[in-house]
Amino acid sequence: MRPTLIILAVFLLAGHAVAQPAEVSRVLRSFDFEERARGNPEDLPMHWSKVEGDNLPHYVNGTLATDKAHAGRFSFRFDLNGGSLLYRYDTGQIKVQPGAHYRVEGFCQTTVMQHARAGMTAYFTDLDGHIIPNSTKHSDLYSSTGIEPAWKRLSIELSADSDKAAYMVLELGLLQPIEFQAKTLGDRTLFPQDIRGTAWWDDISVSQVPKVTMTTDRPGNMFRRSDVPRLTVLVNDRFTDDLSAQLVIRNAEGKTVYQRSGALDMSAAKTVAPGQKKMSLTLPDLPPGWYEAALVMNSQGTYVGEQTLDLIRLADDAPPVAPDPRFGINAISLPFEGWAELPDILPSLAAGRVKLAVWSSAGDIQQEDSAAFDTLLERLTTLGITPTACLVDLPPELSTKLKGGWPQILTAPKESWQPQLAFLIARHANHLDRWQLGADGSDAFVNDPRMREVYQRVYHEFETLMEKPDLAMPWPAWYQMEGKLPATVALSVPPSVLPSQLPLYIQDMHRQEGHNLSISLELLSREQYGREVQIRDLAQRVVYALAAHAQRIDLPLPFTVKREGDAVIKQPQELLLIMRTLVTNLSGSTFKGKVPIADGVEAFLFDRNGQGVLVLWDRGSVNGVKQLAINLGQHPMSIDLWGNVSPLLTTSDNKTGTVQLEIGPMPIILVDIDGPQAQLRASVAFDQPLLESSFKPHTRRIRFTNPYRVAIGGTLKLRPPEGWRIDPQILTFTLNPGETFDHEVTIEFPYNSFAGPKTIAAQFNVQGETNSKFSVPVMLNLGLSDVGVQSLAIRDGKDIVVQQMISNYGDKPIDYTAFAIYPGTARQERLVTNLGAGRTTIKVYRFTGVEMLPNAKVRSGVKELVGTRILNDEVEIK
Repeated sequence: MRPTLIILAVFLLAGHAVAQPAEVSRVLRSFDFEERARGNPEDLPMHWSKVEGDNLPHYVNGTLATDKAHAGRFSFRFDLNGGSLLYRYDTGQIKVQPGAHYRVEGFCQTTVMQHARAGMTAYFTDLDGHIIPNSTKHSDLYSSTGIEPAWKRLSIELSADSDKAAYMVLELGLLQPIEFQAKTLGDRTLFPQDIRGTAWWDDISVSQVPKVTMTTDRPGNMFRRSDVPRLTVLVNDRFTDDLSAQLVIRNAEGKTVYQRSGALDMSAAKTVAPGQKKMSLTLPDLPPGWYEAALVMNSQGTYVGEQTLDLIRLADDAPPVAPDPRFGINAISLPFEGWAELPDILPSLAAGRVKLAVWSSAGDIQQEDSAAFDTLLERLTTLGITPTACLVDLPPELSTKLKGGWPQILTAPKESWQPQLAFLIARHANHLDRWQLGADGSDAFVNDPRMREVYQRVYHEFETLMEKPDLAMPWPAWYQMEGKLPATVALSVPPSVLPSQLPLYIQDMHRQEGHNLSISLELLSREQYGREVQIRDLAQRVVYALAAHAQRIDLPLPFTVKREGDAVIKQPQELLLIMRTLVTNLSGSTFKGKVPIADGVEAFLFDRNGQGVLVLWDRGSVNGVKQLAINLGQHPMSIDLWGNVSPLLTTSDNKTGTVQLEIGPMPIILVDIDGPQAQLRASVAFDQPLLESSFKPHTRRIRFTNPYRVAIGGTLKLRPPEGWRIDPQILTFTLNPGETFDHEVTIEFPYNSFAGPKTIAAQFNVQGETNSKFSVPVMLNLGLSDVGVQSLAIRDGKDIVVQQMISNYGDKPIDYTAFAIYPGTARQERLVTNLGAGRTTIKVYRFTGVEMLPNAKVRSGVKELVGTRILNDEVEIK
């Protein structure tokens, strides 16, 4: 996806507001920490005081420093020695006006820390210094990963909604997890911490800014291909004549694709309230993709704030497909106020399930708005979407009553918690049949044995109200599950588990009969691995999970969620596009097998109501692509992960019906392919892929199955690697529907053949309903079943040293001659005699004073002393 430049006219707005005097600045206070120039000889900047309290050691301090600075010479440096560190610019210093909106912005740099995080906090006080309730706002928490730009911009926006607001208080902190992470185990929760760590703060400003809100009239800010994208902009401010604005459009790569500056235009603004103006901005036709629209505000040349809105332009107008119960969206992190749009968003993703936190530390859904929850459940049921009700934490009322978290129910009187749980279950029994105890990714059930008892206690309560309750227990994939299994295992798969390893975990759980399995996929960090790696990793995980016949696959909520006052702001992520493409194209499909296309290409075949769907990528290349000519049928279409569709065309003089296809590391989806032909390709194989490396003829059986609904016939020609022989090389076949071809062939190879994967091209000429020609690469692996050889060749001055590690994987001793050969030198040999079963020996060779030939390799291997077995290998010189 490469979005083109956007041609956009911007009209900004304001109300009939009080004009700001030219001499008045919107910047109320700025901190550049250049205090020496102002005559401050102290180690601390003026009017900043250290906050004392629990977990804030007195010996941990901040200081003015010159080792790093965002601008100028000085910054405010925080150094940890265990514990947390917090400094406050106290009340009475920054005056504010009720009804005004403010922005705090600053730059932070940190050392790489695993646990501690830097952050800013701001709140209002009255004239007497008392904190205004619900006015506290926090910036994002930040710690450097070592790969992003040195200085991170952090910001806070807050409104002085109370008439009593008189002053703003600002705090800078370097905090350990105990200060900001939830206590999942109550008082027993253990928090890790960084003993050492440093943060630098610089160029912090406090400004009175216009409160600008941008919205769209589309759920999730998703526009279909035929929609006209429009933004609604609402500006609320006491005065606006000093303002200028810049609209900046950025694409998913973070590149600015359009920007335009100008003064506020009042002509098109509509007054909606005193000091409030609203305007609808029509955007031009946007290419499919994800965009960030940023409205950057300046006052007399000084930056005073920025508002952003993320939006998505879909590549099609396709109606929602039937929801697939295998796919779910994990919306546990979404507050109740953000649930209303889910019935409008989930159908576009073809998701058949959604996880919702009905009990959490934020509240109990029964006490929030039980009637609205009933309406939501009815809408989801009508759409064919199954909700999973998650009891993430005890709600505040129960937590206060029990004086702790879930483990307290083991000792507390049953009547103190059971009636509230029973009422929740009974009230929604008609619409809720799937439940979960705890949040995905939690390791509480691993680290605290009492949580397993809690699960059994809660499960027993479910049993009294319903038959065979479906209550899931979260479990991290990297821990072995022992003892009695829960009814449903919600297995969280971390990014450290490779996509190709997913089937191992799924198959292991499928062996446990009578238990359900839910797979919760976690994402690679975009900051650490990059955008494209995160996207292709997610796509591969979904494909591997489906290929392993996973029945419940939970994907992360593809929205960034945050609160602004009482409102919940949801911004769509680019991953929403990726998930939509994957799920809508694989919804209702059945995995039919892996199709051999070419060496290094992974190709997964799915059947979707008779339509062939092929997902493929090149696992070998990182940046490049492979050009392949393959036969896919009459009207194949290629879809990238962003939903862009491209027809795959053949030329008029192309008699084979092949198309040119570019395959790289990013998965692509091919639809409308010849499904039966792809299934035939997937069925071609030798009965024994391992070919013993012994100098004698080998017999193997070549097999494939007719997946067509009619009889087929034709010829099969086997083309081995150069120097190899296959007898017979040409085979004829006639197969009825579902019938399998099975024929013996003899394979011979040269004495000096190297071990490793070998490709035999199976060239088909098929006559049936339609005639087709295609080639299938069939893999054989040349090696020894009971002997392994690993070689390493390195330069040592003018010498080449070869180390050979020989292992006996068999059940009896072996006798071999080991050898190494470098071009232009004499062959060197070593004896390997009576090497016992399960034993390994190392042989070393040195070629002295050799000429370093370009691209030369060392040939090494072993040969049986008595017999015909031989193993050859090639080794690059390091």
